Amino acid sequence: MLSLHTSPRMRRLAAQVLVSAMLFGTVGVVAVERPAAADSVDDAKRRVRQMADQLEAAEAEADRLSEELAIATDDKAQLEIGIVATEAEIAVKQTELGGLQTEMSDLAVEAFVGGGRGGSITGLLAPGGGPNESVQKQSLTEIALNVGFATSDQLDSAITDLAHLTDQLNKQKKQAEDLANNIVGLQEKTDKEISKYTKLKAKAEKELGSALAAERARRAAAAAAAARAQAAALVASRGDGIPNSPGEAAKKVFDPSSIPSTSSRASIAVAAAKSQVGVPYVKFMSKEGVGFDCSGLTTFAWQQAGVSIPHQSRAQFARGPQIPTEYIEPGDLVYFHNPISHVGIYIGGGMMVDAPGVGRTVRYAAVTWDKVVGVTRPG
Repeated sequence: MLSLHTSPRMRRLAAQVLVSAMLFGTVGVVAVERPAAADSVDDAKRRVRQMADQLEAAEAEADRLSEELAIATDDKAQLEIGIVATEAEIAVKQTELGGLQTEMSDLAVEAFVGGGRGGSITGLLAPGGGPNESVQKQSLTEIALNVGFATSDQLDSAITDLAHLTDQLNKQKKQAEDLANNIVGLQEKTDKEISKYTKLKAKAEKELGSALAAERARRAAAAAAAARAQAAALVASRGDGIPNSPGEAAKKVFDPSSIPSTSSRASIAVAAAKSQVGVPYVKFMSKEGVGFDCSGLTTFAWQQAGVSIPHQSRAQFARGPQIPTEYIEPGDLVYFHNPISHVGIYIGGGMMVDAPGVGRTVRYAAVTWDKVVGVTRPG
């Protein structure tokens, strides 16, 4: 029997044993005297539940921030590609504009040399020696029109296009700069949240051990049962064109016959995702047997079925086609958070396979239907 003088470590261990026994339904456990009110079974169970809540919240926030960081980094990379393309367009347009201006100047010289108009060519073309720039442009344009080659429309269009491209480039560079600053802040927040989660998990496992594991297993089983029941209810509600499911799709009336049918490719994608269960989460990665982030897993799964989709959750959602949640079938992609920052692949029965976040692995997980914001059918 434990006495009041038993060490704190022994009292904590005794509480773990009691809670584990109750959670697992163990019989024949020898009664242990409560050393203090704080170490009672009820208090210990309450502490386990609270710790499980904290871990779930920390995991969710770390996952959300990790995916937000991945999306921001990808957006910046795409923007940088756009900047290079815009710069190339500007170079082409500058060459085109330079050619037009040269052609019109040549035509002007030809007209003056040929006696087409009166006046001094030197006075017209020499900088600061004649009319202002706008008058000079007008004069050159009129001469060109008389000769019948380059037109004012061509020149004006080239100048306008160049101005638009320059404005576009400036906006792109500003966006890239803002994204870079945002990424720095997101990286700091993500690292901080991951560190918080890692420390909390280590502390919880050390202090609560198997009792915490049992509570989390119990919750997972309960979530799976609830998700399975709601999936069945969603299927039963099909057919009237007025969705009652959560998420954006529920706001739209649709024609059920317009929903694309599933294909045999979906089963290939599901099998591919299942084959990676246990593979570590790795940010920005989509590599079989090595590591995945959430959109990297869905990209890999559908690649095995011969369908190419972007390696980014929001881009995958935008690619579509989007379908009402109650028409979800195995192989469809299911999205979470607003703005979207997580995706998994549905495997049926209210379950999905996803890559949840840092420090964990690809897993089977119950779909939290009230948090679903959209569903797409890649195949």
